[in-house]
Formats: sequence, C-alpha cells, structure tokens
Amino acid sequence: MKKWIGTLLALTLVLAAVSLPAGALAEDTTVTFAVESVTVAVGKTVAVRPTVKPYAANKKGVSYASSDEAVATVDSKGKVTGVAVGTCQVIATSKYDNAVSASIPVTVVVPVTKLTVGADSDTVFVNGTLQLDVGYTPADATLQSATFASSRDTVATVSPDGLITGIARGTAKITVTSADGKAKAVFAVTVAQAPESVDITPETAQAAAGRKVQLKATVLPSDTNDKSVTWSSADESVATVNTKGQVTFQSVGETTVTATCNSNPAVSASIPVRGLELAQSVAFDSPTYSVIIGQTTQLFVSVLPSTTTDQSVTYKMKNAKIATVDENGLVTGLKGGKTTVYVYTADGSKKRGSATIEVIVPVTGVSYKYKDVRVGKGGYGTFTATLSPSGASNKNMTWVSSDESVATVSGTTNRFKVSGRRWGRCKVIGTTEDGGYQVEIYVDVGSLRHAVTISSVRIKNGKPYLTFRNQSDMNISQVRFMMLGYDQSLQPVVMSTIGDVYTLEGSYNVGLAPGENTQHGQFTFYRPSSYAGLAVLQVCITGWTTDTGYYDHNGQLQYHYNISEKQYEWVTYPSGVNPPV
Repeated sequence: MKKWIGTLLALTLVLAAVSLPAGALAEDTTVTFAVESVTVAVGKTVAVRPTVKPYAANKKGVSYASSDEAVATVDSKGKVTGVAVGTCQVIATSKYDNAVSASIPVTVVVPVTKLTVGADSDTVFVNGTLQLDVGYTPADATLQSATFASSRDTVATVSPDGLITGIARGTAKITVTSADGKAKAVFAVTVAQAPESVDITPETAQAAAGRKVQLKATVLPSDTNDKSVTWSSADESVATVNTKGQVTFQSVGETTVTATCNSNPAVSASIPVRGLELAQSVAFDSPTYSVIIGQTTQLFVSVLPSTTTDQSVTYKMKNAKIATVDENGLVTGLKGGKTTVYVYTADGSKKRGSATIEVIVPVTGVSYKYKDVRVGKGGYGTFTATLSPSGASNKNMTWVSSDESVATVSGTTNRFKVSGRRWGRCKVIGTTEDGGYQVEIYVDVGSLRHAVTISSVRIKNGKPYLTFRNQSDMNISQVRFMMLGYDQSLQPVVMSTIGDVYTLEGSYNVGLAPGENTQHGQFTFYRPSSYAGLAVLQVCITGWTTDTGYYDHNGQLQYHYNISEKQYEWVTYPSGVNPPV
C-alpha cells in the first residue's frame, strides 16, 4: 500500500512539471567575481572565489583555468600563484553548465615593500601648500604610485598627487598607501600661522660710539607660531646688532637694522639707526635775559662741539608763574620777577645750561600820598614814593631840591631822605629812571612842636618868671602853656583857683616875630593862686597860634597848633630837681 502511494506522488510531480512553462522549471546559471581584478606578487598566492548561482550550480562548483600560465597559475580551489610579471586572465567555468563562465584580470607584480615619504618641511602655513615626495622600495617595484589620506581634513587636506594644503592651525597625519596595497607610510604635518608683519620698537635709535640700545621685534599676527627673528645690520662699521636685538654703536654715521622672520624670510622690517657725536656742553648766549611783562624774547643757545650730530635741545622754566618757555626757546613774561631757565641736550649726553630770566614791569607813573612833608631844622626824614604799578621792576630814581638852603634830598630809588637846613619851604622833585616820570613834593622845614621854645624858667619873689622864644619863621600871635608847682618837699602846690587847682594854664598873647623873645609881665595866667610855698616850678608849652600860617601834609595852611600831651616837654626850675609830673 505504501509503495503504491509513493509511486502515485512521483507520477503527480512529473505531470505537474510537464504542465509548467519551460522558464519556470530552472534558474539561469551565473558566475561572478566580487572584485574587478587581482594583483599578486611573483611567487605569492591569492585566492579568488566567484559567486555561483543557482544553488544547484553552486553545489556543482566551477573549474579554473589561466589564460597564460607563464604569468600566473590557478589550482582547482581558485588559488592564483604569480609566476612572472605580467597580466593574464583567470577563468571560472560552471560545472553545472559549462556554457557559463567568468574571468578576472590578474596582474602579477614585483610588490612595494617599503614607502619613504618626505617634503621640504614638516610645516605648512595656513592657506599654503607642501608637496610630498614618495620613494618606493624595491627600486623595480611594479606599481610605483600611491594614494593619500589626511587624518584631519579640518587642519590639512591632501590631493591625489600628494599636495598638502594648510587649512587651520594644528597637526595632521597624512597616510600614504602604495598602489599595490603592500606598503604604508605616515607623514606628520604641522599647519602654522604665517607671520604677516614685523614691528620694531623704538622706531629709530641713536647713540654715541660704544653705547648700546635695545630693540624689540613684535611679529604679527599675535597667533603666529614662530615669532623668532634674525637681526642684521646693513653697515656693521656704524652699528652691530646681536641675536637679541641689542645694537652697539661703533662710529658716527647712519645705517639700518633689520629683523627678518625665521619662518618666512619674506617678512621683515627695518629701522634707521645713527651713530652720534655727543655734545660736550650747551650754553645760552647770555647769562641774563630781560623781557617785558606780556611780551616775548628769543633765547639762543650753542651746542658744542659744533660737529655734534644732534644739535636739538629742550627747555624748562624753573618758575612758570613768572615766565614760560616753548619748545623753540621763546620766553613769555607773565609776572614781574626773576627765575631760571634751563636748556638740555637731546642727544642723551645729559648736558645742561642755565640763564636768568628777568621779567620787567615798566614804570607807568610815580606819586606820593601827601603834598607836603615836614622835617625839623637840622633833622631829617625818610619817605617812600609810590611807583605805578606797585610791582614795577625798576625803582631807580634821581632826586633834587628846589632850594638846598632850606632842605637837601638824597636817594637813588623811590625811597628818599630829606634833611632840613633852615626854617622855610621848598620842593623836592623825583624822576624815575624808567620812563622819566616825575613827582613834586613840598618840604616844610621846622619842627612845629619846637616852633616856640622855653628860654628860661625862674621863681622870683615866690612867683613864676618865664621867657619863651619864637624859633620859627612865622609870626606867632599866641603861645599857650601849662605850669605845675611843688614845695620844698616836692609836694604839689595849689597853682589855680579853679578846676585842677594844681595845674595853672596861661598864654602869651603878644605877637612874637621870628627870633623874638617874650617880655616879662605880658603873660596871662588863668585864675592863678598865691603860689604858697612854691619852691619848684615846671613849665611846658601846649600850643601856639600864628597869623602867617603853616602847611600841613595836605598842603593846606593851618593857624593853630596843639602839642599832644604825650609830646609835652617840661622844663624844671631849679634844674636837676625831678618832681613827679
């Protein structure tokens, strides 16, 4: 029973197969290789494995053949062995359908065993390029070409022919692979910021032979990788420069010093330098300069020796409130007085000179506060005229008297001395040296306090006996006086019947011509007492009146003169007695 069923099923399958279309009964056989070619070294083996479809064909497998076994052989398992340099084809034919086959090119080569990679530098600037050079070992390697790849394309890229381009600062590795895939090498490259400019400070340098000046080079931009420079001098007989930029001056002359970027010699900068002959001295052409306030005067200086390279100077005023000086030596007077101006050499020799600056305040006038001055006969007085303005510089004046028999005058400035010769009136005239301005002052000679003096004081018959004298050149119409009396024990005596009974006032009312004495019996005593016990008498003149007049300091005529109590001059009888006043 089971045998019958199996036979029936087999028959059914055969019938079904007969009824299907021919294309639906079997899949086409294909043979393909996964790679386009194969490279193998002489004496080396490489396996090739084609893909075969359908399953039945794959199960059957393929047979292999070489188109030129003098170049390469292939065994039944698809192992290709290089025999000699050259090319051939390896053919794989389906054993399931021998009408189906595929071939793959085989290149037999002498392989590269080592790559050497080099360049002119291992550094390239941003936006710059660097060409790689590749060497192959052995020298007879068949495929002497390579591929290139960068580890960081954001830092550096590399072209198919090995040209590196810097993109940004950093480092990258360039991997080089031989075309036959047998060797590799790595080249490390640094991408740097190139220098674009150099600044040298100071911008110029000068000094005497034997002296040194330090220079500084600043490479820009600031993120430049290599900021080192090489210093050089165009003429080392004038100046030399060391590796650190220190210039040593050798002689008088001019040359240039240059800083060149080591990483890019095309970028450099130069400054002029000058070897100097230094000044030995500097001086003004005058020890003193005068300038009128509000005006200017020019200073002149000499720098020696005359062959000094740098003749320029600077100025400084000690007291800028009195005068100022500009960079050209022009002085402006601001205030009367004296100050000092200094001049300095500018070549570093540190020489200095000085001069006195006198700012002149011109005299614009002269005056005296009063019209008259008075001095005593045989006496003198010292007075001061007022110059305008008050700060006038030149106070020199000359003085003369209109009548030297009355008064003489002396003095060389606005301060003058008048000496009285006799009673009288004259003028003194003062003339300023600056401008010739004049002042006239009346001089009245004669002491008003001593116009009338006491010639004698006596006591006769217990009563006062007085004599006064007119010492002036005036007509005295009245003399006023005062008396005090004392007894033998120097006790005050009642002298008056009214008021202060111990003081007796009186006057002489008879005219006195110049040089005339009073006459006894012509005196007037106001309410005198009997002078009981009078033994000592004191008398002083308290004032007088004139009908000819005298001049006060304002030049006004006055007719009455009172002596102040502090200036009373007491005369005592008998002399030598000193009663309390």
